[in-house]
Amino acid sequence: MPSAFGGQSQQRWGDNTLNQNEYLRDFLLTDLSGKPCKTADARKKGMLAVVFFRTDDVLSQQVLPFFQKLADAYKESGKLTVWGISQDGETETRALALQQGITFPLLLDRDRYLSMTYGVTTVPTAYLAAGDGRIVRKMGGLRGTALNEMSAKVALFAEVEPVVLDESAAMPAPPPPALPPAEPSTAAA
Repeated sequence: MPSAFGGQSQQRWGDNTLNQNEYLRDFLLTDLSGKPCKTADARKKGMLAVVFFRTDDVLSQQVLPFFQKLADAYKESGKLTVWGISQDGETETRALALQQGITFPLLLDRDRYLSMTYGVTTVPTAYLAAGDGRIVRKMGGLRGTALNEMSAKVALFAEVEPVVLDESAAMPAPPPPALPPAEPSTAAA
């Protein structure tokens, strides 16, 4: 009797989250110019950094320039491919790329299919995959320290100096502590 549950797209019962030391499933998406982008082809060259983002998310907007720095730093060596995967439409994604000066390929996650496949629940979320497809670093809700760790892993692999993010320049300062409410005045009339 055929099973009514499960399927090829399910990694584990009830959990499809892609984690560190697991293997990236190959996919094919087109970038904003219509060029097909295959993970298998990118991994043949070296490491692959994939960052899921939303155009209206402030943290995503702050993190994308760092990935642009990574893409620029390793462009010559070809040992790292950087892709952004937008959870938004083409118009919003193009506008953000233009505003931020993003030149690495931005792919569209139509209907958030890949986000669901990889269990992405927080943006930005980034994966760094080795040439064999093994995830060597996964980061959700990215902050400067995690980005610098990712850069150090790539630099070690590519045998070059890492790109370092100045956390104070990229991340907003924390809000000032809240003041306690003022005590009501009980002055006698």
